[in-house]
Amino acid sequence: MISELENKDINPNMFAKKIIENPDLIYQYLDGLVSKNETYRYNCFKVLYIISENKPDLLYPHWNFFVNHLRSDNNYHKMSAVLIIANLTSVDTDNRFKVVFDEFFENLKSKKTIVPIYIIINYKPDFEGKITDLLLNIENIHLGKQIELVKSAVIESFSEFYENAEKKDEILRFVKNQIDSDSPKTRKSAKEFLIKYGES
Repeated sequence: MISELENKDINPNMFAKKIIENPDLIYQYLDGLVSKNETYRYNCFKVLYIISENKPDLLYPHWNFFVNHLRSDNNYHKMSAVLIIANLTSVDTDNRFKVVFDEFFENLKSKKTIVPIYIIINYKPDFEGKITDLLLNIENIHLGKQIELVKSAVIESFSEFYENAEKKDEILRFVKNQIDSDSPKTRKSAKEFLIKYGES
């Protein structure tokens, strides 16, 4: 255990730099992701997430570790895996993401979050059409009570890749249907989207 990571006020970038200088340290942080100490566990995640953003090639050899977390019943483990795997798609030369695609997007059903769609499409544009179909069908997929709020995240995702999307008409129709959403945030996201793309 890295004792400094038990403190809430750490500089995760400093620890990430240490890993970049000595990649063998990664194993300690992977162990930390299953720690029962919430602060320690979260700090380990923050450091590894920075690595996944800036030096994903260091974590790619540990792909299966994160896939196992993706399959966990623990929502914390699952969401940590979702965020890191999304970043690792940038170096996924073995096309491992294709194998776990369905498992990964099972998380659209989660009551907790919407997966980081744009990051994946940025690195895996071949999946854009399939992902768009899932997002358009979010109302039938997401199981949480906050579906109207989740639609805001869907719109924000669409906004990031709309210009390169194949199904612009369907996306536009989805967004227009949210103008009268029960969620103020979703209404706002819909209006901003339509202004951005000249459809207000």
